[in-house]
Amino acid sequence: MSNLRQPNFLLIVVDDMGYSDCEPFGGEIRTPNLQQLADHGVRFRHFHVSSLCAPTRSMLLSGCDNHHAGLGAMPTMHATNQYMQPGYEGYLNANVLTIPEILKDAGYHTYMAGKWHLGEHEERRPHARGFERTFSFLGGGVSHFNDQRALSAFEQPHTKYSEDGRTVENLPPDFYSSDYYTDKMMQYIAEQNDQQPFFAYLAFTSPHDPLQVPANWLDKYKGVYDGGYDVIKEKRRQRMKELGLIPETLTANEGSGLFKSWGELTGDERIEAARKMEIYAAMIENLDWNLGRLFDKLKELNQFDDTIIFFLSDNGANPKEPSFYAPNTEPFINSNFDNSLENYGKINSFISIGPAWAEVANTPLSYFKLTTYEGGTQTPLIVSGKRVHKRGVVTDELLHVTDLLPTILDFANLKYPQTSKNLKPLYGTSLKPYLQEETKQSVRNDFDVLGFEMGECKAVIKGDWKLIFMPPPYGTGNTWHLYNLKEDLKEEHDLAAEFPAKFNELMADWQAYAISVGYIKSNGDPALAKLGFEEFYRFDPKNRIDSGTETQNATREAAQPVKLGD
Repeated sequence: MSNLRQPNFLLIVVDDMGYSDCEPFGGEIRTPNLQQLADHGVRFRHFHVSSLCAPTRSMLLSGCDNHHAGLGAMPTMHATNQYMQPGYEGYLNANVLTIPEILKDAGYHTYMAGKWHLGEHEERRPHARGFERTFSFLGGGVSHFNDQRALSAFEQPHTKYSEDGRTVENLPPDFYSSDYYTDKMMQYIAEQNDQQPFFAYLAFTSPHDPLQVPANWLDKYKGVYDGGYDVIKEKRRQRMKELGLIPETLTANEGSGLFKSWGELTGDERIEAARKMEIYAAMIENLDWNLGRLFDKLKELNQFDDTIIFFLSDNGANPKEPSFYAPNTEPFINSNFDNSLENYGKINSFISIGPAWAEVANTPLSYFKLTTYEGGTQTPLIVSGKRVHKRGVVTDELLHVTDLLPTILDFANLKYPQTSKNLKPLYGTSLKPYLQEETKQSVRNDFDVLGFEMGECKAVIKGDWKLIFMPPPYGTGNTWHLYNLKEDLKEEHDLAAEFPAKFNELMADWQAYAISVGYIKSNGDPALAKLGFEEFYRFDPKNRIDSGTETQNATREAAQPVKLGD
């Protein structure tokens, strides 16, 4: 490997995979290619993202906070006082630069295959944000087969595929998302006819619901989950201890208690629940198999050794049932999809693992996607490659998804361009010195703060401490909680009353974060209900409420002192 050659970058994102699902993080799901990456790189146990997918992707590609990048709210969750306000545009805005925009200007080839979810209009698609070759799914979720069936009527406007900026009307008969995205990425890299480096963004929609796999994958995990939630949770916990991911003294996470235990399910309910998890596991093994195909192609092209690989999930495991996606209802799902047991995982089925399995998937963390508990915002991160000198499991470094852009620029020996005074500040920090073991210092010190907000779920992490606020249904909506994550990874013991000074310190940090990113407190009035979904997705400024005063007041409200217990 020549040290003079610029490195390639392969950024792999999976959709809604739980913290402990893959083998390198303690799971029983067979992922030998991810295991190989982990064995030749470093896996991080304290890496954080947003609690929902599009905000995470906006931060990943821009290095900026989601409230600066345009995803202050997840479409279609905007309140009327947030709709089309600065930072709440609902797509990746013009106040940030993207990794491919910067690298392309520096001579890199830039390729993307997979989920975008950052803007459906032509001027907001991947090709308009720095990607040279793209095959992208523009929305949030869709059938994994060629029928392009949307999750709901409200999802339909951005349920589209695009290649190099042009809408793809028809998919091949044998289309399966993970297979086809990988095929496209292999094609783009193989067709490159020069020696320039590349940046490749492979964004699987798997294992996002609907849970579906090709026919030859359907029975790969038959019987594995028949023992139920606690059996899998305990096996994962023990494996994670062996790997050094969690302390030997960490006890089992009893879960939220909001859902039926395995013993409370009927016999038929157990069969159905186990089958759903079998399909989910097969989806993850399938995407790992596809990664093996891609790695083999890179080796064949003599590109693998010069490639730095990042692997992450965009948020915690998904608790949402098919009826969650408005305006779906259970009767609608039952009458419009074939969710008979024998059709699970096939075309025209729409099933999810549900909240109880989602808690298992995030072992040993609490809760799941949608929340700012660790199960919603802590996901696996693997960084691997011959230029990455660090090895093993790292449990004490607090990392954030915005760290990846500055890390990539640092490895490419590039500075972040200051092309406009309107550019938002980078939120992340480069990991390169740590990954190359050029320093023994921590990536962050005890004074660094990470802030989170999505759908009024709020949190701030500072050193070992975390302050969190959760609205219903997973919180009361009127109480902040304080946890020490080093001693209480499961967020079970609220220390707010015991440490009032620390509570107030972190509350001040939250208020400073809210002001700095332009957080707008929701007025509780859904923009979607006012506009209708077709008009909503136009993202037309004429529909914006003239609420400069309202916006200022909302941000000011976030900055008011909060007394303990408020």
